Amino acid sequence: MFRMSALLWLGLAVFFAYADITVPVSAVATYPGSWQASIPVQHWQQQQRQFYLDALLAPAATTLAAPQRLQQEDRGSYQAELWQIPLSSISHSKALLLTPKSQPIKAAVLLLHDHGAYFVIGKEKMILPFAGSAFKTEAQHWVNKHYSGRFIGDELAEQGYLVLAADTLGFGERGPVLYEQQQQLAANLLATGHSLSGLSAYEDMQLAQFLAQRPHVPKGKVAAIGFSMGAYRAWQVAALSEHIQAAAAICWFNTYQHLVQPGQNLTKGQSSFYLLHPGLARQLDIADQVSLMAPKALYLINGGQDPLMPVQGVIEGHSQLKKVWQAHQAEQTLRTEIWTEARHEFNQQQQQQVWLWLEQWQKQH
Repeated sequence: MFRMSALLWLGLAVFFAYADITVPVSAVATYPGSWQASIPVQHWQQQQRQFYLDALLAPAATTLAAPQRLQQEDRGSYQAELWQIPLSSISHSKALLLTPKSQPIKAAVLLLHDHGAYFVIGKEKMILPFAGSAFKTEAQHWVNKHYSGRFIGDELAEQGYLVLAADTLGFGERGPVLYEQQQQLAANLLATGHSLSGLSAYEDMQLAQFLAQRPHVPKGKVAAIGFSMGAYRAWQVAALSEHIQAAAAICWFNTYQHLVQPGQNLTKGQSSFYLLHPGLARQLDIADQVSLMAPKALYLINGGQDPLMPVQGVIEGHSQLKKVWQAHQAEQTLRTEIWTEARHEFNQQQQQQVWLWLEQWQKQH
């Protein structure tokens, strides 16, 4: 009897370990924090932005040590530097900073790296590693896979932009964690009154402030650009930080209704803890969160063949965004596109369009 019970429990354990677990709860039909035409849009943004900030469970503000430059490398028309940047009372990160040498700085760009379930590198997914780095092969493989073989940070530096990219907790020199350790990381933070998504968002805000304060950065000319999880972080930091005036977000935009369907990544734990703020989805849909950055310039790109971002959710979300930008009389600063043949990628053709958008934006501001 004991053996039979043990086998039964073992079978149940294996079932629950590998089965997709869903609960009979779906996204709400309406969100109480969504903007209504009867509410002054600036008042709505101020109120809901504070709700968003509270949901971060951010570390208490404190005086931090000064950032330190650790290494530098001449790359011809621009200089590469490795910095150690204190970000909060409980965290710091190493970041790569690219500074043009032979021309005035057009604007500054905060690059926010993707997730991709690949933790060995973070900032090197977007900026070429130093000559002696042990991760040059891994970085080249990653940009070949997702960025048409291009280190987009270096391309922007060559065009005259000051560029910054840092490791998010769990990635690169702040890891690497194993895929199945993400949940443990998130649980440890929650157990101490923080959250993985909130700490990441707060750190991005700190990086935006660091970047805006760099010498020779034109006032009011700091943009955020990201792909995949980095796209989520790009519009998020633009919504929450006064130091970011524009954002280009490639392949992370939708509605909760479509992202919490059974089998969607947002409901599977692990990686989703970088994207879920406690209580936020009870008040604001994703488009509401993005709309907190209006009337700043926003360029959203999604792929029509992207299995992670259902197209119908993208279309519905675009409609919600347009209402808020129109309320600001700023329809011209919102650009939304679905590339019908594109998958989950930031390819060369998309990059060219983003660089043109960035050039036009920085000339107008």
